[in-house]
Amino acid sequence: MYYKIGVDVGGTNTDAVLVSHTNEILAKTKQTTTLDVSTGIKNAIDAVISQDKIPKEDIKYVMLGTTHCTNALVERKELNKIGAIRIGLPASSSIPTMADFPKDLKALLGKHNYMVHGGYEFDGRLISPLNEEEVKKCLHEMKGQVESLAITGIFSKTLPDQELQVAAWAKEILGKGVRTSCSHQLGGLGLLERENAAILNAALQGVASKMVNAFKDTVHGLGLSSQLFIGQNDGTLMSLDQVQDYPVLTISSGPTNSIRGAGALSKVENGIVIDVGGTTSDGGVLVNFFPRESTQAAQIGGVLTNFRMPDVVAVGIGGGTIVRFSGNKCHLGPDSVGYRLKEKAIAFEGDTLTLSDFFLANKELEIEDAEKASNLIEVIEKITKKTFTEALSEVKHQIQITIEKLVDKLKTDSKEIPVIACGGGSFLLPKEINGASSVIFPEHLEVANAFGACIAQIGCEEEMVINTMQKDESKALEKLLQKVKIELLKNGAFEDSINVLAKESIPLAYLPGAVKLKVKLCGDLLR
Repeated sequence: MYYKIGVDVGGTNTDAVLVSHTNEILAKTKQTTTLDVSTGIKNAIDAVISQDKIPKEDIKYVMLGTTHCTNALVERKELNKIGAIRIGLPASSSIPTMADFPKDLKALLGKHNYMVHGGYEFDGRLISPLNEEEVKKCLHEMKGQVESLAITGIFSKTLPDQELQVAAWAKEILGKGVRTSCSHQLGGLGLLERENAAILNAALQGVASKMVNAFKDTVHGLGLSSQLFIGQNDGTLMSLDQVQDYPVLTISSGPTNSIRGAGALSKVENGIVIDVGGTTSDGGVLVNFFPRESTQAAQIGGVLTNFRMPDVVAVGIGGGTIVRFSGNKCHLGPDSVGYRLKEKAIAFEGDTLTLSDFFLANKELEIEDAEKASNLIEVIEKITKKTFTEALSEVKHQIQITIEKLVDKLKTDSKEIPVIACGGGSFLLPKEINGASSVIFPEHLEVANAFGACIAQIGCEEEMVINTMQKDESKALEKLLQKVKIELLKNGAFEDSINVLAKESIPLAYLPGAVKLKVKLCGDLLR
């Protein structure tokens, strides 16, 4: 018998669950997210441990889902000083590095950009060999000026050796303290989007190191000697070392955890999950208990990238969403009071009318220290200049329309599918939705995100491009499968539990004989 703790840090709340080795929830909590984040994590873990007094040494794993990296990019805070080398001359020079970055981000990250000779055609034919003297000159110019380095080569997904060679020279000249981000380990085929992903990853490596150290200190400070993992955005886990190398893969892990958690709590394998928080409702599609991956290039912090991301659509409906009436029309958000609900909402003597106020007044929601329902109704009628029944009906009608549009956007056909509600604001969701076969409100839905982090498995994926006129496709796919399996076992997966999540061969348009191979596996942690 052993136990696991799952923690999910959101913008408003930090949630935690304590579960048994059979994934039975034994304790749960929602704590307010604190400014320094670590205090919120400590409070949440402390709360679930004290609810169910089990020996601390029996807590074998602690899993964390966090928005550290997303926030750092959005707020442009604590980003590393980076260098970027593109291996591609004499081709690829017409579009400069970071050409499509927002101006403020480019000003922060774009001080040490270089282009050098090298790169491959899609089938592995050499465009130009690496020029050692040219590369080392760039590295010497960056020495002492950068904290991490992004390296991107043309078609490095086919042959990564030039990127790896530049990384080896970078260690030699810049020192082991400077981390490198090789694009073939992060993004898809497109050069510019893959380069963007490598640059963002390099910029986040300092944030990731601080986050990992704070997580370790927090857990060990509570007297736990558990093995630690952090959730990535495909619903699987990364070791702390991997997170420091590939922090960009933690972006959007929050919605992923919610989708995984809601699927497991409801025992629904395929459907739509809507996670309602304090500010937004995030909708995603559940496919075989995992989130559907987006097929579109993802924009992160204003930058277009092509690494894997969950297909999530957000609308401005949350517990703290501000409600306004203009004439006969009701407007919901998109702004929200967020984590300041207990300061700003009229239910707590604030001056802002929120969605939570309506549901508290209608006794569909209970929050400690909130104003009495009868008093709230009186204030709402005064603000809206309508009877409470009329105002509530307008609010619920607007929610219904917005959520139905969200469901419609996520569906790929007209067939009705189940919708699963989760998150602390799920009381806002209608009980019936057009296009949904049913709306399910599973037990423990308010901590689905933390539960999703807790049940996540170890995952590993790899993709490559081959020329089928030179290589046997099935043998190459089998070889890739074995490579991914070995990596997964090395990361701590239990061999008998390994599942194949994806094993694909996709012909590439306009490139005769070129096929992209992709393999993705997952497995349970060793017991």
